[in-house]
Amino acid sequence: MRYFLASDGRDFEIEVLSADGDHCRLRLADGRECEASFRAVDGSQHALLVDGRAYAVSIEPESGTDQDLRVAIAGESFRVSVEDERERAASALAGPAGARPEVVKAAMPGVLVAVPVAVGDRIEAGQPVAVLEAMKMQNEVVSEHGGVVAEVLAAAGDTVDAGQALVRLEPPAEG
Repeated sequence: MRYFLASDGRDFEIEVLSADGDHCRLRLADGRECEASFRAVDGSQHALLVDGRAYAVSIEPESGTDQDLRVAIAGESFRVSVEDERERAASALAGPAGARPEVVKAAMPGVLVAVPVAVGDRIEAGQPVAVLEAMKMQNEVVSEHGGVVAEVLAAAGDTVDAGQALVRLEPPAEG
């Protein structure tokens, strides 16, 4: 199985040639092969042995997934994104992240205080597309994937229900 790692703008590829318990034989992208053992010690703490050299490694999820990790080794900390060859193939078939239509909906009933977007605006993932007041609290309603605003379905001052569509986004045109 091949694994693809990305960290600080650099990409790495590792192929697991054989595995037996916590011991494995690896081939690195440059063709070098090495022996490695990896054991959990306590929670996020691990012991790593690579070609006879020992390392203490801390690995913690960065974003709630097993793909984005915070790895600390030898006194340095790195954000590492990991993908195996099956996940990479599935991602290639799905197309670029965010390149899909999205309907942003109200998470709860309330009154729209603002809709700061207009048809044609380009929206990034996580960007607010509306501000909803519910129970005297203002809540930003954000886009999950981003895209281009194709339709604004509600306006400031409207009373909306939970699940009501507020803004429709389309993938940005390739260009």
